[in-house]
Amino acid sequence: MIKIAYSKNNDQITYLKSEGHANYDKKGKDIVCSAVSAIIIGGLNAINNIDDYKISSESGKVEIALLTDKQNDEDKIVLKTMLIQLKTIEDSYKDYVKITKK
Repeated sequence: MIKIAYSKNNDQITYLKSEGHANYDKKGKDIVCSAVSAIIIGGLNAINNIDDYKISSESGKVEIALLTDKQNDEDKIVLKTMLIQLKTIEDSYKDYVKITKK
């Protein structure tokens, strides 16, 4: 199962972590893992002020933490969109993705 945790401060997503594997299908055919990976990697590529974040990534685990007190408007939209997309995957694949707010 892919476990996603996030923290929010007012309208800013200050932390997002995804870890694990969905095991929906065998490696290379797992559409759930592919979808989650595409959302996260696409989101990371869209962040404007990358220096405002601590980002760590290894196989099956990604962490994004806001390092500043204020997030720019574009990055707020990117992170909110990522979370909405991830929740959409969770809605369709509840046995494979679990999202919790910390």
